[in-house]
Amino acid sequence: MSELNLNIEPLQFKNVVVGVDESEQGYFALVNAIHQSKEDDANLIIASVLEMGDLSTIDALHLGAIKEKRAEIEAHLAKYKAYAESQGVTHVTTIFADGAKAGEALLQDVVPKVHADLIIVGAHSRDGFWESLGSQAAYIARHAKISSMVARRAN
Repeated sequence: MSELNLNIEPLQFKNVVVGVDESEQGYFALVNAIHQSKEDDANLIIASVLEMGDLSTIDALHLGAIKEKRAEIEAHLAKYKAYAESQGVTHVTTIFADGAKAGEALLQDVVPKVHADLIIVGAHSRDGFWESLGSQAAYIARHAKISSMVARRAN
């Protein structure tokens, strides 16, 4: 068997975006993003998306309901940021986006804004606002112009 002689260095990421929600798979994506950010001393950007399609028609037309959902997501983001910092990540920011689909919002709005070079999402979500995350993760894997990781926790 011949030896491989590859003169290739692994990527060292500078700006890692993780898409999170309130699900086990979302938490698993966060833990993996924390690990990668520490490994590369990268900036960690924790992102959440308010998918307008997840709101009922009445809620989508009611500013109070939108503000309430937004405040809930921002509280979760603050909790995730505090956790990442407690795990030793030194450069952590959060970002909130609105969009019809989480994957599109992450790739079209968040990634360019923060100059991300890696995006990490969970494989799927049964709970939380990203109920269709499986298809969103597939969308990200297919359409991302940067490295992407779909974190899957085996059950």
